[in-house]
Formats: sequence, C-alpha cells, structure tokens
Amino acid sequence: MTLEHQDIIRNTRRLRNGRPILSVYLETEAGLALHHGHITQLMDVLRDLRRRVPDEQQQDLSEEMERVLAFVRGDYTPTGRTLVVFSSRPRRLFQTLSLQLALRSQARFAGKPYLLPIDLALDDHPRIAIVHVGQEKTRLLTAVLHEIESERRTEEHVPGRQRQGGWSAFRYQRDRERHIDEHFKAVVDDLSDLQKTTPFKWLVLAGTDEATSALTKLLPRRLKAKLAGAFNEEHFESSSTLTKRAFELAEEAERAEELQLTTLILDRAYARAPATLGWDTTLRALAEGRVHQLAISAAELGSAQADRAVELGFESRAQIEVVHDEAAELLAPHRGIGALLRY
Repeated sequence: MTLEHQDIIRNTRRLRNGRPILSVYLETEAGLALHHGHITQLMDVLRDLRRRVPDEQQQDLSEEMERVLAFVRGDYTPTGRTLVVFSSRPRRLFQTLSLQLALRSQARFAGKPYLLPIDLALDDHPRIAIVHVGQEKTRLLTAVLHEIESERRTEEHVPGRQRQGGWSAFRYQRDRERHIDEHFKAVVDDLSDLQKTTPFKWLVLAGTDEATSALTKLLPRRLKAKLAGAFNEEHFESSSTLTKRAFELAEEAERAEELQLTTLILDRAYARAPATLGWDTTLRALAEGRVHQLAISAAELGSAQADRAVELGFESRAQIEVVHDEAAELLAPHRGIGALLRY
C-alpha cells in the first residue's frame, strides 16, 4: 500500500454516515483483459448485493452500479490484485484504488464506506521494515500489503581494506572496523527513529551473515523483539525482490504468532479461565466489551456474523487476529472463532 493509497483510505474513513455509498471489492489479475471473467465476477457480486438491499434503496443502488460498471468496462485496466471502488453520486464521491493484495470480491451499500476488508488486511499483513545492510551501504525500506511504501539508501565512507602489513596496517584495519561499527550503530538509530514515526510490526534483515549478525547484536530489545528473520543477500537485488523475500519471513512470524494465540485461547477455555470459543459466547463477550484478543479464521470472513464480530472488536479496541493454516484448523471445531477476555 503506497502513501497515496493511505491518504485515500484516511480521507474515505472520515466520511460521515449519510446517503448510501456503494463499496466494491473486485479481485483481478494484472495484465488480463476484462473479458477474462472480471466483468462477469463484478456483475455476480452486484446481483447478490441487489438481493440484500431494501426496495426503497433499489433505484439509488442501480445508479451507483451503473457508474461502477461503466468505469470497469471503459476506463479500468487491471494493475494489481484487487480493485476497490467507493461510489456515491449524491455525495460527489467516486474513489478507486488498486491493491497488490488479493481480497475477496464483495460489495456493500450503506451510509458509510465499507472499509472492513482493508482494515482486516492491514491487521493480517502489517507494515514491515527491511534493512539491506552492507559494510558501507544500507537500504532501508518499509512495505505494507505487499507493496513498497518508502525506500531510503545511505552510504558511509569506510576505508578500503589495507593490503600492506605492519603496525600501520593494524591501525588502518582498526580504523576501518570502527567506521563499520559506527555505520551499523547509525542504522540502528535510523530504525529506532522509523519506529517512532512509522511504526512497523516486523523487521527483516538482509546482507551477509557477518553483517546481519553484527547488526542483530546492536539492536535494542524493543527492535529485537520485532525481528522476523534474516536472509543472506550479498548483492543489492531489486527492491521488489527484497520485499518479496522479506514478506515470506514476516508471514512465517505472523503464522507462529497466530498459532501461539489460538493455543492460548484453547488452553484457557478448557481450563475455564477467561476465554471463549464459538460464535454465541464470543459475540456476547464482544458486545459487552470484555474481549482482549479476538481470533477468527480467515475462512469465516465475509459473512454477516464475522463482519459483526470484527466491528464490535474494533469498537471495543480488542486486538483482532485473522488466523490461517494450523491455527485455523485448531479453531475449526469451534466454528472458527475464539477470544481471550479482559475479565
């Protein structure tokens, strides 16, 4: 997600409840023509939406549907994995953005824009910081939703390797090591500043084993706790290649965290400690504001009860974790939802 995308979402979120807004999420594939199923998929999503909208809103919905269909048929060229559209003629709103992350195709027609899929995606794919560190050059990137958000390169003046021997060579090498150490400390300072201005959940290091190991030792505890892993990369690969590999490590860390949370929920629920399993008790606890951490299987997203659970979670400031793979399998006997309670 680019900074421009974030500005669009921030401004869209500020819209007050009022005349209905058509919110559409359409899963696409970059480079494929629209006749490869995108138009058909969009019409299916809109048809399903029409069945759920009250009669008195049907005319307004038809007008917004025509606007979105005209855009997709005439002006839109797939450039990402998901097209998002917010449309309301009475409110002079027609906002589009293309995301690199695939989100399930769906639509809503309500007084406020439907941002829940994006909010969940941001929770499920949080911002990561990537440091490609060398002894002289460093590249620092941030990325959100599989898209580069920012990138900065730095270069320190470090003396070259000394080929001559003797006392002068020893002093020269000591001076070189001091410069490298100062360079690594400056990288850590940059990361600390970044965490204050643009908070990230995971940190991934790239470089030689020697460089990443040296940098890891210098990380303060708060940054070391965010370290998802490191990989050996001596050459300065493209930023997109670095980001792809970094997201793989961050995803592994995210799945491990999901499994840890789900296991804790099950253990506490079985021990009759403050935890819930299943929809009835979890929704009741959410409505009462008692949920501290909510775990919901990715397979459950998109249903009315899942939307309600997540909305209640956001309203009560619960931590929401969308779980996958092994964690989702553990929750499956309990219909894909559970929570740790505050009391």
